[in-house]
Amino acid sequence: PESDRMELTPAADLPGVLLEALADPTRFTFGTILTMENVKFLAKDKKTEKWFNLVKLFAHGAYSDYLDQKKDLPDLKDEHITKIRQLTILSLAAKNTTLSYEVLAKGLDMKRPEDVEDLITDCIRKGVVRGKHNPRKGMFVVEFCEGRDISEQDLDAMASQLAEMLARSEEALKTLREKIHATISFHDREAEIEEKLNDDIKTVTKMLEAKSGSNAQGRLRKRGPEGLLPHGAF
Repeated sequence: PESDRMELTPAADLPGVLLEALADPTRFTFGTILTMENVKFLAKDKKTEKWFNLVKLFAHGAYSDYLDQKKDLPDLKDEHITKIRQLTILSLAAKNTTLSYEVLAKGLDMKRPEDVEDLITDCIRKGVVRGKHNPRKGMFVVEFCEGRDISEQDLDAMASQLAEMLARSEEALKTLREKIHATISFHDREAEIEEKLNDDIKTVTKMLEAKSGSNAQGRLRKRGPEGLLPHGAF
């Protein structure tokens, strides 16, 4: 495998092998290269650290980073510059649903928006981006993009986002519990009111039944046997 070949490459031959790997048109992740002992060793020497920084740029950086570090990096060929531009498009596609050709042309030092469109089309052919060109609006609508290597800064940002999500989840759970408790309390009070109302209805019903029975007995006493009014009833 290529990784084994690279790990076994002597230090003197490593720069050439790295340039070949970075220019590979089908390769868009480079984190595994950064973990190789012979590559990490490059960072320990002032004379060779530029090669380690170059791999780091391809793994985590963007075209603007290349411009900032250019004077301290090895000389690159056109295919390397193209790859850095494509990697930058991947990073932007991961954060945006649309990409403006004009904005990209300025940010990537490309003369025409049409050149950006061609660059994105090449990414589509390689399967690292999916979406639709909209030449009329001068933009690309992103549907999917491959992820790039995760840097330490990315991990810190992810940890921070997860902590915020956890805090929001705990707050939402607390609010939900309060609402559930309030709902239960409300239904308990409703049940108590309904029970008291039923008791009151029963009490009133008994009172009415008792009064009705008493009145009936009184009328019977006034009429006497067989419904005849007794003497002196009036």
